[in-house]
Amino acid sequence: MADHYRIDKEYRNILSRAVLSDDVARSRRLKAIGLENLMGGVLHIDGYNVLITIESIITGEDIFLCDDGFIRDMRCLFRKYRRSGATDEAVQLMIDVISRARPSDVLLLLDKQISRSGELASDIGEAFSAAGIPGTARTARDVDRGLKSSSAVVATSDGIIIDHVSSALDIPALIARRMMVKPIRI
Repeated sequence: MADHYRIDKEYRNILSRAVLSDDVARSRRLKAIGLENLMGGVLHIDGYNVLITIESIITGEDIFLCDDGFIRDMRCLFRKYRRSGATDEAVQLMIDVISRARPSDVLLLLDKQISRSGELASDIGEAFSAAGIPGTARTARDVDRGLKSSSAVVATSDGIIIDHVSSALDIPALIARRMMVKPIRI
């Protein structure tokens, strides 16, 4: 369809991440939990996935409410990610959300292959400690694989990960609501 209608790369990305089959959307919606369901539980976080989406909210970039109910940005940064002025604010907003759930343990994973991930992981770990959040932030070679096999609640909007876990938390959606930022609905 995209080739037939000559849809450009950006719109193809939006469509592929936002428009889902009814079965996939329903399955993922059933896995979405609210913050109250995390209380005292274990949380694993898809670090760059969550932070980049929060940064998009902070900087006023488009975010989308997808068919599965999760908020996604369309920045496609992965290996090109650079820490910016919005990063520290994004970390603090994420910590504010996590603190409200008082989890028993948090593990935030950042992709090792992205430049300066170790430094960012260290800074986030210190921020967790300062906020009284029990947990760590570290780098990993294959974040997706680690999260897909997790039995904890996983904070991500990555559909492939959501498909493999039992429950997922959409931290950026909670922040967007609190900041009164309305996502674009396709």
